[in-house]
Amino acid sequence: MIPAPPPSAPQDLPARPDLPQPVAGRRLVTWGWLEAIAIYLVGYLLIASVLVGAVIFAIAGVEDPDSIDGVVEVVATLVVDLVFIGVMVVWLRRRHPGWVQALGVPARGERLRAFGWGAGMGLLLYPAISIVVGVPLSFLFELVSGERAVTPEQVPSDLSGVGKVLLVLVAVIVAPAMEELFYRGLLFRSIRDRHGFWIGALLSGLLFGAAHYVPSPWQDAVLLQSVMVFTGVGLAWIYERRGTIVAPIAAHMAFNVIGVVIILSTG
Repeated sequence: MIPAPPPSAPQDLPARPDLPQPVAGRRLVTWGWLEAIAIYLVGYLLIASVLVGAVIFAIAGVEDPDSIDGVVEVVATLVVDLVFIGVMVVWLRRRHPGWVQALGVPARGERLRAFGWGAGMGLLLYPAISIVVGVPLSFLFELVSGERAVTPEQVPSDLSGVGKVLLVLVAVIVAPAMEELFYRGLLFRSIRDRHGFWIGALLSGLLFGAAHYVPSPWQDAVLLQSVMVFTGVGLAWIYERRGTIVAPIAAHMAFNVIGVVIILSTG
């Protein structure tokens, strides 16, 4: 009897020996990058940001988004991120039943080990990005602009105690889970499984950096976005190296822990 082919290669993704193969038997994803972008546009921008955001602002009595209170902004970010996570999970469960295996979610006994490995890599990634990427780029942008280049603040200032607790919840837990599920889980994997690691890492990293725009002098805004591009590539490498989405989520959490500690200790 001829054995049936393994379920790791969906029919719409024929085997390509010239491309990197799934890590440790990980299944190839069944969604494409256009589908991933559509989920972002509909799930994040329309449903989570516009519709849910409007409800939050109405409840909080906010009429002018530019005058939003810091705590309300953090709460809005928390709810929007949670809603988008829910949208992605519902879409994956309904349209792509094998998504858990495709993203490489390990068995219960292996999750803590994968999380610890990812967190350790995240603690190394922060100083590596800051020194190897951030310092040279800050000098370059200062030289070009004639002004000091520093990364702009990404969180509201003068938060209350409750606001700081919510900030930690968002920055250390919710935002990393949401961003890794989309940028690495959906976007990077959809490109990587068809065109290879570097194309997937660079394209998803560019979009990851673009999403971190903060209104500020151009040299500051571009500095932050450039640093985030390299951070996104690093997180994609962590995913590729370990083969489980748990690793970049943990790395992103550890990365943000350092940033939050610096912000709260100097704010």
